[in-house]
Amino acid sequence: MAVRHAVDRIGLPKARFTAVLILQFVVLFWLVASEGGRDMRSLLSLASIAIPLSAIAVATDRKRELRTAVALAFAAVAFNGGSLSGFRPFDLEIGPGLSVVFSAYTTWLLMAGVMRSPRITGDVLAGALASFVMAGLAFSVVYGVIEGRLPGAFVAPGLEPAKFPDLVYFSFVTLLTIGFGDVTPVAPVARAVVLFEGIFGVVFTTIVMASLVAGYLRHREGGG
Repeated sequence: MAVRHAVDRIGLPKARFTAVLILQFVVLFWLVASEGGRDMRSLLSLASIAIPLSAIAVATDRKRELRTAVALAFAAVAFNGGSLSGFRPFDLEIGPGLSVVFSAYTTWLLMAGVMRSPRITGDVLAGALASFVMAGLAFSVVYGVIEGRLPGAFVAPGLEPAKFPDLVYFSFVTLLTIGFGDVTPVAPVARAVVLFEGIFGVVFTTIVMASLVAGYLRHREGGG
């Protein structure tokens, strides 16, 4: 893979997942801290297209997976682009749905890339955490699509409709099972997805991360 080879040439082959994680944290902070008046579709595009693209380069070098990811990204950009410009070449509103599919697929690719690593190193643990962050962003994209389809599906403080920064914040509060309650899912479909995200968060942290950390500690103790 060209990007991975370029990373290897500059001497950073062991930090590729860490680089993605740092980029995610920077963009995540910007998304949550941004003003709610920003265009919902622009923020959806950033969270569901731009961020996953940063992970594809390091997650896999399998041509079939790369072609699928690029095709989904192109389709999501094409269909969301028309809506962003105010011109819709198709009556079907499938752009947000394609964004969800692409974001979910990239999350899976990143997780698979972590699981395929021959050794559990610190960078692999960073990749697992990046997968966790990617999942939270993917769920926030789903919430953004739900809110776009059903305005008022999520309620922010002051009983106002939630904006996308609120949904990103809410997604990670749910994924981390914190549950402050300041953003509330109201629509039944929103509540159903929230339950699924909560279960995913518990399973990921108690099984996947715990297993990887245990493997990392065994690797360190073995001196390998």
